[in-house]
Amino acid sequence: MRYDTTLKTLFLAPPPQLLQLLVGGQAHTMLSVEYPTVQMRRPDLVVRLTDGRLYHLELQSTNDPAMPWRMLEYFGLLCQYYGQPPLQQVLYVGEALLTMPARLEYPTLAFQYESIDIRTLDGATLLTSPSLEDNLLALLCRLQNPRGAVQHLLARIASLVGTARADALAKLVILAGLRRLHPLVREEIQQMPITINIQENPFLQEIFEEGKQEGRQEGRQEGRQEEAAVLLGRLLERRFGLLPPWAQQQLAAADLASLETWGLRLLEATSLEEVLQTA
Repeated sequence: MRYDTTLKTLFLAPPPQLLQLLVGGQAHTMLSVEYPTVQMRRPDLVVRLTDGRLYHLELQSTNDPAMPWRMLEYFGLLCQYYGQPPLQQVLYVGEALLTMPARLEYPTLAFQYESIDIRTLDGATLLTSPSLEDNLLALLCRLQNPRGAVQHLLARIASLVGTARADALAKLVILAGLRRLHPLVREEIQQMPITINIQENPFLQEIFEEGKQEGRQEGRQEGRQEEAAVLLGRLLERRFGLLPPWAQQQLAAADLASLETWGLRLLEATSLEEVLQTA
């Protein structure tokens, strides 16, 4: 829900560079469409393109098998309302692979539209756009350098003032969650000259507290791992004598599971090599 709300706010005005990538054109008129039915129907984006086409875009962050029926319903409503069939696309922004169907095929009905995984689009193109909405959406696209993209976005956000800066930063953090980039964003935010009180934004505070908790857990894990390696090293030295450099390096690089396995082998092994074998 958090992702959907954030994405919809980015389409309150059509992102110009994204539309260029999707349909090779620009929006001429933003159309507000809402149908008073038993269940409220509100398309994510409906615009009149500069070439006269009616364009309808839906955003989707999960694989919904019923999506073709929803798109068919919108198709009928838009045709009835404007007297013109719309060009329809679904822009998938989810983390999982795109598996949704994009067509309906029955003996008396054939309907289809275009379904696009946003990761097939070049994020670098959106980063060059003057539109902040395009820049933010670039984070979901194909990126050769995610860190560079985050740095670019933060530099752009740093130039904003007041609530606009806090709002843009919150959107950046939310979208980063769709690509598992929270650790990278937290790291870069702490290094950028952005003056913002994290405590004033409940969501940003939640993200940074999660990062602190992860850091504490990683610290405890590393501490246990180091203690286990030292203890096993002492036991090996008592059994086999001074450890050679290769054995010391292997112990230092081992995870807890390997250290536990080697500790159990020590009870019956007759040589250092037998204890520390990795296969």
